[in-house]
Amino acid sequence: MDVVIVGGPHSGVGKTLAAEIALRALDGLGYGAIKLTVADGERDPEHDHGSSALSVAHAAGICGRGASCGVCETVSTQLPSRLITNDGAIRKTGTDTWRLSEAGAVAVAWIIALREAAPAAIESAMSYLQSKGARGVVIEGTTALDWMTPRASVMVATDPGRMWKDVALRQIRRCDIVLLNAVPMPSGDIPAPAALTAAGPLRCDLGSGKDEGAQRYRARLLELCA
Repeated sequence: MDVVIVGGPHSGVGKTLAAEIALRALDGLGYGAIKLTVADGERDPEHDHGSSALSVAHAAGICGRGASCGVCETVSTQLPSRLITNDGAIRKTGTDTWRLSEAGAVAVAWIIALREAAPAAIESAMSYLQSKGARGVVIEGTTALDWMTPRASVMVATDPGRMWKDVALRQIRRCDIVLLNAVPMPSGDIPAPAALTAAGPLRCDLGSGKDEGAQRYRARLLELCA
């Protein structure tokens, strides 16, 4: 199964938008999509919905985050990963998984996992997508770059932004496409590290369909995945 990975150094850089563009560019080639949420270090006690959220999640097949952001509290060492394919969760209007589905994915899966459980969860999700007729997959999730060798890898960043994740710093030089995305409002005020400039990023506005950089991104993806 051909794999395209779209990652970024932190949230708010346009990863989901870049994944949507990838799916539309690869339309007709049978690509599904995986949203990978790695929970390590992202737990927030203030928003911990506890066992009640996990009970709801198991019963309904949804994320269990309730009215806030308790996604990561639904996995633990006792339940290290969850594979969500329930249509009610995947197709909930406005969510990232809904956007991936609307972009033309054959099927979409959402993984919530501890870091060490993520590789096995990805394998399970890919098997699920294959059962739905997918011949390739776009993975939105930076951590997957640490162990997978995709047909195409994309890193989306902004400047300024927030503190970069270690995985982004490690993997940016290996990425086939590096995008410096112009966002309406930066998610932070920290200058991007020198690694971004060294990678020779393609300047683009992913939110504009007529943007030359966005068009070059689509063309390069097709070259890599044809």
